[in-house]
Amino acid sequence: MLAINATLLLVFVLIWLTVILLKKLFFDRLQRVRAKREELLAEDKEAWERARRETEALALKIEAELKEARQEALAKKQLLEAEALQARSELLARMQAEYRQQVAQAREEIAQVTKELKQQLEGEVEALAAKIEERLLN
Repeated sequence: MLAINATLLLVFVLIWLTVILLKKLFFDRLQRVRAKREELLAEDKEAWERARRETEALALKIEAELKEARQEALAKKQLLEAEALQARSELLARMQAEYRQQVAQAREEIAQVTKELKQQLEGEVEALAAKIEERLLN
């Protein structure tokens, strides 16, 4: 059987001393490094999440501002188009009035010239009639 003697106790004590020393010198330090690493990773993950949320919020804000700017631009465009159409119709109305006035003036001038020509022809008709009468009678 197994005999328990001083060598066994000495090996047992040496193994426990080795375990304790390894724990103090290696495993505890390793545990601290791992804990610190996990802590840093958690902080980085939290900072990344915070930055992602801020970026998303900023993107939503920019999209809302762009939408508002597009609406303002569309309203301004419609207003300018309405003003341009109004100015165009006013210009057309003025041009039509001016052309009507010019046509009326031209008609008056034509009527005046026609009247003058009629009077001139009436005077010439009497002279021609007198010449024709004179030739026929002579």
